[in-house]
Amino acid sequence: MAKIGMEGALALLLGAGMVLVPAHAASKGVTGPEVVAVLAQMDLEPELTTDSVGDPMVKFKINGLNAYANFYDCDNGTCGSMQLEVGIDMADGLSLQMANMLNTRYRYTRIYLDDEMDPFIQYDFEVLHTDHAEHITSQVEIYGGLLEKVTEAIDF
Repeated sequence: MAKIGMEGALALLLGAGMVLVPAHAASKGVTGPEVVAVLAQMDLEPELTTDSVGDPMVKFKINGLNAYANFYDCDNGTCGSMQLEVGIDMADGLSLQMANMLNTRYRYTRIYLDDEMDPFIQYDFEVLHTDHAEHITSQVEIYGGLLEKVTEAIDF
């Protein structure tokens, strides 16, 4: 059996179509401007800002409500996950029982109540390993449908 040197082994790997890519390089995430472009194509009036720790944040309109796209798992402005969020200011707030019922009925959303019992409706998803534009569009559409159901359930 013949021995091959390092150059020969590398040539065999490259010739076989194998590319050595670090795991983190294949999943870079998404930037604020990329999300703004997707939301603009959806006519959601996006505005790019930053949050209190300097990560991107996008304010936009959905179903007539002010919403935010919060970014997480960020490295130099490129982020691996997002959260869509709407807060609803209700005159009498929402009961804890209704919030709990909604949390069990709509599994993809999370609803919490602030100190005035106003509901905040959140939806988390990752943006790694995917076509960003298509994935973000589908997630915003799902969130819009869930918002419609939740606002109808709370009679808002």
